[in-house]
Amino acid sequence: MSESEGPDELGSDSLFSRVKNLWNRTSDRMDGAGEFVHDMVEKPVRGFYRALHKSPGAVVIILLLGTLFVGQYSVDFQHQINGDVEVYLPDGAESKELLLEVREGWSTDIVMLYIHTENAIDGAGRGTCETIDDCEHNITHVDVLKQLSYLEGDDESGLGNYERGLDWDKEDRGRNDGVVWVLSPAQVIKEANSSRARFTCAAAEHGLFGISDDDCTIPNSVDPSEGYSIPSEQDTINEMVENSGSLMQSFVRDTNGDEIWDTGVIVIGIRFDMSETQIDSRDDPKGEPGQAAQLKDHKAFIQYASRLIHPEPTDRSSLNYRGEEAAREHYEICPLCEMQFSEKLSPMFYEDQESGESEWRTPLSNDGKRRAITITGLTPVLHDVSDAVYKQLEWMLPWSLAFVAGTMIILHRNPKVLIICGTPIVMSLAVTFGITVMANIELTPMIIAAGPILIGLGVDYALHLINRIEENRNERLEEAAEKAWREQREGLQSDEVDPWAPEIYLGATVDAAMTTGNAIFLSALTTVVGFSVLAWPFLVPIKPMRTVGLTLVLGIVCTFFFSMVMVPALGWILRYRKRGLETADKVWKKIGKVPVVGWWAVIIVAILVSSAGALMMADEMGKDITGSSDEVPPGLATYETLAEYSRVFEGGQTNMFIVDASEYNGQNDAPIRDLDVLDAIDVMEDNIDDVPETTTVSLVTILKAVHIDLGIPGVESQSLWEILHDECWNVTEDPDFSDILNPQCIPYYGSSQPQMVNVAFNTLSVEIRSMLMNEVDENIGGETQTLVYVNQPYINLRDAGELRNQIDSYLAVGFPGMSEVKVSELTGGLPLSLDINKGVHDAQTDATLMTMLVLLIVMTFLFRSFRLAFFTMTAVGVVVLWQPLLMFGGNVNVNVFTAMVSTIVFGIGVDDSIHIIDRIREEKETPGGIVKTVSRTGQTIFETTATTCAGLGAGLLVNIPGLRNFFMLMMLLITFALLTSSILLPAMLVGWHTLMFRISGQGSYQDLDVDVLMSQAQTLDAVLE
Repeated sequence: MSESEGPDELGSDSLFSRVKNLWNRTSDRMDGAGEFVHDMVEKPVRGFYRALHKSPGAVVIILLLGTLFVGQYSVDFQHQINGDVEVYLPDGAESKELLLEVREGWSTDIVMLYIHTENAIDGAGRGTCETIDDCEHNITHVDVLKQLSYLEGDDESGLGNYERGLDWDKEDRGRNDGVVWVLSPAQVIKEANSSRARFTCAAAEHGLFGISDDDCTIPNSVDPSEGYSIPSEQDTINEMVENSGSLMQSFVRDTNGDEIWDTGVIVIGIRFDMSETQIDSRDDPKGEPGQAAQLKDHKAFIQYASRLIHPEPTDRSSLNYRGEEAAREHYEICPLCEMQFSEKLSPMFYEDQESGESEWRTPLSNDGKRRAITITGLTPVLHDVSDAVYKQLEWMLPWSLAFVAGTMIILHRNPKVLIICGTPIVMSLAVTFGITVMANIELTPMIIAAGPILIGLGVDYALHLINRIEENRNERLEEAAEKAWREQREGLQSDEVDPWAPEIYLGATVDAAMTTGNAIFLSALTTVVGFSVLAWPFLVPIKPMRTVGLTLVLGIVCTFFFSMVMVPALGWILRYRKRGLETADKVWKKIGKVPVVGWWAVIIVAILVSSAGALMMADEMGKDITGSSDEVPPGLATYETLAEYSRVFEGGQTNMFIVDASEYNGQNDAPIRDLDVLDAIDVMEDNIDDVPETTTVSLVTILKAVHIDLGIPGVESQSLWEILHDECWNVTEDPDFSDILNPQCIPYYGSSQPQMVNVAFNTLSVEIRSMLMNEVDENIGGETQTLVYVNQPYINLRDAGELRNQIDSYLAVGFPGMSEVKVSELTGGLPLSLDINKGVHDAQTDATLMTMLVLLIVMTFLFRSFRLAFFTMTAVGVVVLWQPLLMFGGNVNVNVFTAMVSTIVFGIGVDDSIHIIDRIREEKETPGGIVKTVSRTGQTIFETTATTCAGLGAGLLVNIPGLRNFFMLMMLLITFALLTSSILLPAMLVGWHTLMFRISGQGSYQDLDVDVLMSQAQTLDAVLE
C-alpha cells in the first residue's frame, strides 16, 4: 500500500465499518425488540381468540348488528357524490378563486335549450319556404320566436307556475326563479323591441334630446308590441335581426346551406344556490319515506325545466306529469316542444377537416329520435353522467359478486369460503361508506377507485388468514396422527383424533395470527401509511384525491379488523375445510422453483420490460386528461346534443374574465360605465376575437347590437355604441356657426357623453345588466365590475393551452394608461380543464414518488432491513413502470378513472409483496424456504388475484368504454403485481444471495435439492428397540 493511498483507504474502511457496525447493532436491538413485542403480544392474542372461540356466534351477531346500524346509511352513498367540475381544481388555483368570484356576482352554471326546426331535416322531408324573410321554418320567424319567448318568459306570459316561463322575474338575479340571465334569438329581439321605451325614459331622466317625462311610458302599459316581448310584424323582426349583427349569429345556424337558420340555442345562466328560489323542489333521497319534496338544487331546476318544456299528459309516475289538459294547452302554444325527428338532421353530420373522417352521428338516446327542443349544457351533462356511471356500477355489482363467488368455489371447491371471505368484505364496505355518509364527506366519481382496492385487500386478508389457519390445522392433525400411529405401534392406547378439537383450531388460529396475521398487519399498516400520503394537502392539492386517500385509510382499518375477527369465527362456526386441487399444488411447486433456478432470466426480462415502460412513461402518463365520449354512457341525450352544439356553433365552453374599475376615477359615478373603460374593453375584445376559435360577448357587444331611432330626419337608427361615439359630441363641446347649422347634431346640444353613457346603460334591460355587471355598489353609487364572456368549442387541451396563454397574455397587459382598472386572468371551462389536468398529473406523480419513499422508510423499520424494504418497493415500482405499455397497447387515454390506477396498484402490490417477504423471512431466506413460500403463499396470492380480477371482470360488461378500459387496465396490472411479488421479488433475493455468496467465497447459494427435500418431506424418526 502506498503512503498516499493508505490513509484514505483506511479512513473510508473505518467509516464504512463504523456505519456497518452501527446498523448491525441497531438491527440486533430491533430484532430483540421485535421478539420481545412478539412474546408480549402472543399471550393477549391467545386470550382474545380463546374468548372468541368460546362464543363465536355472539361476536358475529354483535358485529353484524353494528354493521347494519352504520351500513344503513351507505345506501345514500350515491348522493354524496359531487359531479361538479370545479371540485377537481387544485387548492389555490387562480382559476378557482376567480370562478368563485364570478359565481358570487353572476353565474357560472349553464343550461341550454338546443333547438331545431323542420328545415334541419336532411332529405325529402325538409321544411322549405318560397321566401327566406318570411319562412316559418326559420328560427327568427315570428311564430318560432314566440314559442321560444314563451318558454323563457316575457311580458305576455301567464301567471301559472309553468305558464310564466323559466325566467319569469327579470330583475331578481335568479333569487326567485333560479335564472340569472338568458341569451337567445328571442331575447335579442325582446331586448331590441323594449329598448325604445327604456331609452325614452332614460333620456327623459337625464334631460337629453329634448325628451320630457310626459314622453316616458312604462313598457307594455300601452302597446304590448313595445314591451319585453316578440313583435307581431315579421318585417319589424327582420329589421331587428339585421341590426343585431354578430350577436344574433351567435345563437343561430344554417346547417344545410339554404340560408335558413334551422338550428338555434337558448343559453341560460342559473344560480348556484337554488335553496331559496321558487322552483319546484325534488324528493330528498336522504329524507324519510313519505316526506314532502324539499330539495332545491340544479337537478331540481333541470327537472322543473323538463316538466315545463315537455309535460307528460297521462303517465302519473313520470317526473314530467302535469295532466292532460295542461299538456294539451302547452303544446298548442309551443308545437316545437312536442315535435320529435326520426329523420337524420343536417347538424348531425360530422366531418373532420384534418383527418377527412366523416359520419352521421345520429342519436342513440330516445329510440334514435331527436326532440326539436333538447335540454343540454355542461350542468345537465355532469348530473346525467354522474347518475349514469352510478347506475352502471350498481348494475355491475351483482355480476361482480357472481363472478367472485364462482371463482372462489372453483379455487376452493367449498361454498363456505364465500361466507367466510365475503362477509368481512361486505361489512367493511358497508361501514366505510356508511361513515362517509354519516360524516357528510363530499365524494366525487374518483371514489370508485376505493371499491376495487378494498375488495382486493379484503379478499387478500381473508384468504391469506383462512388458508394459513387451514394449513396450521392440517399440520397439527398430521402431527397428532403421527403421534397416534407411534402409540399404536408401541401397543399403547391412543385417542381418536378429532379434526375439530377446540385446542387444535385455537392453536392453528393463534399461530396464523402471529405469522400470517403479522404479515396482514404489516400490509395494513404500510398501505394505511401509503394511502395517507394522498391526504396530505401540501402534496395533493386535489380534494377528490385526498378524499379517496381518507376513505381508503378508513376502509383498510375496517377491512383489517373485520378480517382478523370474522374469518376465524366463521371458519370455526362453519367447520371450513379447504379442498384444493392436487394438480394446482403440483403446478405451484414447480412454479416455486422458477425464481430460484431461473432468477437471472426473470431479472433480465423485468429489466427489459421496465426499460421500455420507463421510455414511454412521459408520453403515455403525460397525456392530457380527456373528457371524451369514451367516458360517457352511449345514449345520453344531454351529452349528444352538447357535443353537436359545440361542433355546429363552435362554442359550448364558456370562459370569462373580470374587468374591475373599483379604483378608477373617471367622468361617471359608476366607474364601469366610463366611456374610456368601455373603449378599452372594445380594444381588448378585438384582440381576443383574433385568437383562433374564440368569440366574445360583453357590454360593448350588446351596445353595438341595440339600435335606437333618435327621430332625426334623414338619419337612420343607430346603435347605442354609435350614438356614444358620434362626432356630434365633439361639436357640442366647442361649436362654431357651421356646426350649429348641422341638423344631425341638434339633439346633442345641452347634453354630454357621460350623461349619454348612463342613458345607454339604462336602455339595456335589467336582465342584460345582471348578466354583464355586478350589483350597484351603494357606497360608490353605481356598478364597478363587468364580465366579458369568451366562448370556445371543446378542443384538445394541448391546443387549448396555447389559446389560453395567448388570451392571458393580452389580459396581463391590461388597459394601457389605466392602471387603476384591473383585468383578471381567464377563468371558466378552459382554464378549469387545464388546471385540473395539470393538478391531477402533478398530484399523481408527487403522490406516487412520496408514497414510494414513505413506504420504503416504514418497511425498513418494520422489516429491520433496508435491503428487504428496497426489494419489496422495487417489485411494486416495476408494475407502475409497466402501466404505460398497457395504456399504449390498449390505446387507453388518461382520464379521471385511469389517473388513479397507480394508486390501486400500489395498494394491492405492496400487500402481495409484504406477504411474500414476510413468509421468506419466516423461512430464513433459504432456497427451499423461497420455493415453499412461492408454492404456498404465492398460490394464495394467485387465488386472491384471480378472485379480485373476476370481480373486476364484471366491469367489462358496462357500456362506458372509459370504465371498461379502467377495469381491464386494473386487472392486468393486478396480475402483473402477482408476477412481480411471487416471481420477481424472490428472484431478486436469490440473485442477491447468489452474488453475496460468490463475493464472500461461501460457495453456491442454490442447494435446491437438499433444501426442498428438507422443507417438504414428511420424515419419520426410526425407533430402535
